[in-house]
Amino acid sequence: MPTLRSPLAAAVAAVCLLGLVACTAPGDDTAAPSTTPTGPTGVVASMRPADRPMCLPEGAAAVTTGPEDDPTLVAFAGSGTRGVVLAPQSDGQVCQWARELVRLVEAGYLVATFSWSGVGERSFTDAVDVLHGVGATEVAFVGASKGGMYSAALADELDPVTVVALGPPAEYDGHDARSTSTSYTGPLLVVASTDDRSVSALSSKLVSRADDPTTYVELSGGAHGVELLTGEHRAQVQQLIDDALAAGFGG
Repeated sequence: MPTLRSPLAAAVAAVCLLGLVACTAPGDDTAAPSTTPTGPTGVVASMRPADRPMCLPEGAAAVTTGPEDDPTLVAFAGSGTRGVVLAPQSDGQVCQWARELVRLVEAGYLVATFSWSGVGERSFTDAVDVLHGVGATEVAFVGASKGGMYSAALADELDPVTVVALGPPAEYDGHDARSTSTSYTGPLLVVASTDDRSVSALSSKLVSRADDPTTYVELSGGAHGVELLTGEHRAQVQQLIDDALAAGFGG
């Protein structure tokens, strides 16, 4: 796993800036200033520095949020104000998006991914708040399956610059991601596999907008969620994500 362009010291300093602990970056004996960055603060008080997951390269950092008996692990890397949340599938955690996190950091984004707690909505919103807390002023959502469902279902509340959902179910965890059930009108892209055996293409299509065919792309095969980024359509799906992010952030 490569070392990201953003050094580990910078990532650790970002955690220290949250005012959680008095700490120093590796190789630096000067304590980081105890200033809380601008952005949502509801999750800041419950943040706790965590070890970097070994599936992620040097340059990444991690925190846990929420109650200690049911925490969400949020890992992040990169810099700048353009944030991207990579939301995993129901069986996924931070390592599921490791390759894509590195790719998007190298493209210039501040990127976070996470491991689900027992409360999916809390985990998703905490990841968004962590990104805001470390410098993101705008955030895009990219999610697979369950993560794609939450990306679409919570968009009207969290106001992302764009939503990309790979193989999302129309309903899950008591949430309804159908476009007809949300007031979100921002950029949206749903990508599905014709023969997805976990979530039917018909269910995923309900997340897109019936009156806007550009919000739905159906690909051949049976890849589900993040599998779309490892199979025959990998380059096409990555390009779709890149184009959606560029458009969402205004180029």
